[in-house]
Amino acid sequence: MATERRYMYYPKSLLSQSCLSFLLLITATLIDTALGIQRIVEHPTDQSVIVDNSVILHCKVADRVGTVQWTRNKFGLGNDRSLSAYPRYSVIGSQVNGEYNLWIQNASLLDDGVYECQISHTATQRGVRSNPAKVSVLLPPREPTIDSSPVITVTEGIDYNITCRSYDGKPAPNITWWINGQLQNKRSYEIVTTQSDGKREDIVGLMTIKPSKQDHGKEFECRAINPALTSYLKTTAKLHVLYKPQVTLSVSPPTEVTENTVMQFKCQADANPRVTSWKWYRNGNILSESSQLLEITSRQNYHGQTIKCEAINTVGKTTKSYKLNIEYSPRFVKEPLNVDADLGGRATLNCVVDGNPVPRVIWKKGSQEFPISKPTLTFSRALTEADFGTYVCVASSNLGSVERQVQLLKNGKPKVTGDLRQYAAEGDDAVIECESDSVPKPKEILWSRGSSKIATTGSSRFSTKESDLVKGRKSILTIKNIHAADYGDYNCTVINNYGMDSAIIKLIQKDAVPLAYVLAGVFGGLGVIVIIVVILIIYNRKKVKDEDSTADTNSTDSANKKNLENVRMEFRSTGSEYPGPQEPWRGDYLANHIRADAEYDQLGNIIPYQHTKQDGRPPVNGYGGHYDYQDGNMYDVDRRSSDRLPTYDSKGIHPRSYDSGFEPDVYPKQYGRPPPSSEFTNDIYGPPPTVTTGRLSTNV
Repeated sequence: MATERRYMYYPKSLLSQSCLSFLLLITATLIDTALGIQRIVEHPTDQSVIVDNSVILHCKVADRVGTVQWTRNKFGLGNDRSLSAYPRYSVIGSQVNGEYNLWIQNASLLDDGVYECQISHTATQRGVRSNPAKVSVLLPPREPTIDSSPVITVTEGIDYNITCRSYDGKPAPNITWWINGQLQNKRSYEIVTTQSDGKREDIVGLMTIKPSKQDHGKEFECRAINPALTSYLKTTAKLHVLYKPQVTLSVSPPTEVTENTVMQFKCQADANPRVTSWKWYRNGNILSESSQLLEITSRQNYHGQTIKCEAINTVGKTTKSYKLNIEYSPRFVKEPLNVDADLGGRATLNCVVDGNPVPRVIWKKGSQEFPISKPTLTFSRALTEADFGTYVCVASSNLGSVERQVQLLKNGKPKVTGDLRQYAAEGDDAVIECESDSVPKPKEILWSRGSSKIATTGSSRFSTKESDLVKGRKSILTIKNIHAADYGDYNCTVINNYGMDSAIIKLIQKDAVPLAYVLAGVFGGLGVIVIIVVILIIYNRKKVKDEDSTADTNSTDSANKKNLENVRMEFRSTGSEYPGPQEPWRGDYLANHIRADAEYDQLGNIIPYQHTKQDGRPPVNGYGGHYDYQDGNMYDVDRRSSDRLPTYDSKGIHPRSYDSGFEPDVYPKQYGRPPPSSEFTNDIYGPPPTVTTGRLSTNV
């Protein structure tokens, strides 16, 4: 059975009645004493005893005539003082003095009850009963326990009742709550339940909390105490709080971010349990779901947008946001529009710019700067001729500047401009353009021919197309597959709110390319081709000739080697030693000036002589005298012709030879002879042999 603890409050009227009863009792006692009537002079009082301890209930009588006994819960315990039926009970005190005190030893719950001391009645005396006295046997409770201890897992923000239980107390103990050693007086209450024996009580103490991240790890303590205890019993539990991520967001660089800057965002979170996923958003649009890091390149259109990091665990999700502050140079939100106005009217020029930091805007016209710093230039007075023209809007900041021209145009009648003579070839599509200066823009541009308007709607040959110009509009009349009848005058009429203007545009036939130009191009191309062919032929011939000359020279060298070997064999057959060939002398000197072919090497046979020198000059191919070399041998050459060699100059060079410029200063000594004398004459060399001149070549 559950009961609630209540405090008893007694009204003043009830207290007055108690005092009156006490006075009446005192009066009755005094009367009984005076009359000698048996009575109880000391009544037992309520007593509390801790289980297993002893308690004494006092009872003192006077003028006793009857028998004294004690009752428990209205059941008599016996008349003898030893109370043999109840070994733990006995009556003590001086019987002479009328003391009948009840001594209860090793109290147990059986002793718990209401006791009375009674004097039995006699023939002359009435029976007397003492005031009832309640004996309360106190029982200490068992150790308290906290549900889900030693660790209580709770979720942040959700109300939770921490429950402490204590059983088998008599009475039920009081429960107090402590957090980290601090007494808690709020949000706690108790439920007491009486057990079936009607004596023992159980208690449940509850403390309601709304846990937060800050409560994580705190120690909650439940203390239980009742009158049977000299010190409290306690139990503790740790609070384990599950909480959603607590997010921090860092940005690098943190300030002064300009366009095209690489920005790094790092999201960190304190969470229990740990974060299971991360998400990144820009202006609500998801960017990434991969990691704690995000890298972006700043853009002008990112300014003012929000980067948001979201961390998620099993408890919930938390976001942290960062508003982008991107610095960028001034720019025009939209291109400024030209404004047309009437002479004497009013006008406002607009220049809508954007930038971060906010740009400064100024207006200029020529060298004049207007004392205004805002994106609108308003003419509050009547416009004059001087006000019309070109204005410049300049927007600037520390990151740069931009400017645009804005025209203040004067309204008036239109004027047709452009080329009044236009051309098209027969069979082609003709395109006739009609341009106009018109402020305001034309309401209509009409095409006509003669007195008839050209109808373009539904026409398969005629069509028009219009496009705006800075100060007017252009209309294009297209005529498909024109023929001779289409050439001639076309009228273009431009109409606006202030008047109209028209002009005659003449369409003229465009001739084809003249035949003379075509022929000239053909023959010119053929001439170029012929020249290229001739150059290639000459080049190939020269190349072939050079290759033949090289081949002849190689053949001659081979023949010379063979003849030289024959000469050596002749010398050996006569028992003489071959002193050396003549070719090296010619090779050392003349070969640098005259390159002879194989015919010169075949003109004679070298014949050795063993006699003294005659004229001091070497023989040359059998046409001159003799020469005494250092080895004592004379050499002569058998003549093959009666002709004489041509005259040589002072250096021994033939007048038809080619001088390569090579003048050797070292002559081979292995042949045992000096270089030829420079005093070569016709007498020495004699007439030249008959030689095919085509076989001669210069040494180049």
